[in-house]
Amino acid sequence: MKIIRSFTGAQGTGKTTAALQLAQQEKLYNPGKSVHVLADLEAFCPFHINQAGSEKTQAWIFSNQIRTEMEAIHRFDITVTDRTIVDVIAYTRALGFHSLAEGMLKYAEHHCQYYSSIHFKQIQYNQHCHPDGIRDTDLEFRQEVENTMLEIYCLLETHGMLPGGIYRV
Repeated sequence: MKIIRSFTGAQGTGKTTAALQLAQQEKLYNPGKSVHVLADLEAFCPFHINQAGSEKTQAWIFSNQIRTEMEAIHRFDITVTDRTIVDVIAYTRALGFHSLAEGMLKYAEHHCQYYSSIHFKQIQYNQHCHPDGIRDTDLEFRQEVENTMLEIYCLLETHGMLPGGIYRV
């Protein structure tokens, strides 16, 4: 069975580092399985990201996240990601693009079945946000994104859309 193990949370919580570490562990413990990491997809977005993001930004990140996850599901036994599509939806809402976010959420209800486990890295326990020219360090914005993620995950869990569950780390 093909699986996706994902990390989720606002920027600067150590998701990418954790995803890389988990992928390494998966390869060590499953030597006969193909393991792939999807990380830092937003860094390739041709539009401004974070608080400077637009609807084009969010649509690009959302569609590319889904595309790369679907490709990975068919090519690899285990895929580890440093975000879920819920992350993108939360940023979209936090940026005020509510109509776009609602459309994304409809698709997420279907796509979330592919996540075998989701590890939620909360800001208060994971202080790794450093200015690097990519990530937004504004704590208020990061907290709004995190709160929106929690709200969306609660909704998806209530409707039985997260078969692997969420683990707070």
